[in-house]
Amino acid sequence: MKATLILCALMSAAFAGSPVLVQITPEALAKLQKSSPMTSLQQPAKDEARVARPGEQSIIKQSSILHDGTNWTLVPRGAVVFTPSALKANVDVKPVGTLLSWADFLVKNRSWITTTDISFDQAAGNEPVPAERATFWAKQDKLVVAVHQSGPISIRIAPETPSLTQR
Repeated sequence: MKATLILCALMSAAFAGSPVLVQITPEALAKLQKSSPMTSLQQPAKDEARVARPGEQSIIKQSSILHDGTNWTLVPRGAVVFTPSALKANVDVKPVGTLLSWADFLVKNRSWITTTDISFDQAAGNEPVPAERATFWAKQDKLVVAVHQSGPISIRIAPETPSLTQR
């Protein structure tokens, strides 16, 4: 009895007709589109002020470019806190070659780049950078880049830190 009931249910589903779909006419579609509030939002309002885009801003103009001969990367201007004279040719040069992320560039160039961790307050200039740190940078033969949470960050130099040489 159960098998017959199941077989009947399966057979009725197999012989059921296809659902009736109503086809929409172009006139009905136009009427629906006219009543939709989204169609009126396609054009900007006439009294609305246009958004001005700054023409002379560029991420490259706001950054320092570090170059190793084949690869280059961008760091915020002010993130390079010490540049030895032997490495001045590697900073702020024309970008040629392959652009790498900061992390990849740092891994490839650890031989001539070192980083120094800076707190957010030190970067903002609210807290001074210890003078012994700046003295240590001057003894390095590597380029020193300020970082916060492993990313380069520009640092605002307090006027009372004369030993800090910033590019």
